[in-house]
Formats: sequence, structure tokens, C-alpha cells
Amino acid sequence: MARYENALDLAKTQVALRALRYGHFPSDIFDEYGWDMLLHLFIASIRKQTIYSDNLINMTSKNWTVGERWLKHLVAEDMVHRDQDVVTLTPKSLAQMETFHGEVLAAAA
Repeated sequence: MARYENALDLAKTQVALRALRYGHFPSDIFDEYGWDMLLHLFIASIRKQTIYSDNLINMTSKNWTVGERWLKHLVAEDMVHRDQDVVTLTPKSLAQMETFHGEVLAAAA
């Protein structure tokens, strides 16, 4: 079993593994745009990077309309904050992502 040093390594691995699936299976069985957005925003938060809505949609969706709809949904659910073009996790979502990744790291230990 892989050993992860921290939540950033785990989140980056999740993104890489999710991308790898597309080379082996039809993409329509992996439509988890919301989760993908949360993962990318979590990584950006740890790295202290700015994510713009267009970049986030491009990283997570083949279709701009679908990506924009998911982004609006996450904002409405108070999981993501959108300040014009800059997108971040809300404090609540950041805490949830930290807790989730911490529990996964503990389970993998």
C-alpha cells in the first residue's frame, strides 16, 4: 500500500489516478465534477495558489456549461466561494477536506 506523507500528496495522487482512468475507461462513467473541483481547490489552498473559475472548469470538465453549472452548485451549497473570477474553498469545506484526507491518511497507515 502506498504511504503518503501528507494531505497534499494524497490529494495530488487522487487527481493523478482520476486522470489515469480516462485512458482506460469511457469518461462518462466518471462524471464527478464537483468532487474534482473540490480536490483541485484543496490542492491550490495547500499550495497557496490562486485558482480562476475558467481554469477550474478547464481542469475538471470537458464541457464549459456543465462545469459552470457545477461551480454554481458548489457556491449555492456554500462549499466554494467565488469572488468574480477567483474561486476558493469556504472555511467549512476546507476543514471538511482536511478532516477527510486526515482520516484517509490514518486508515492507510
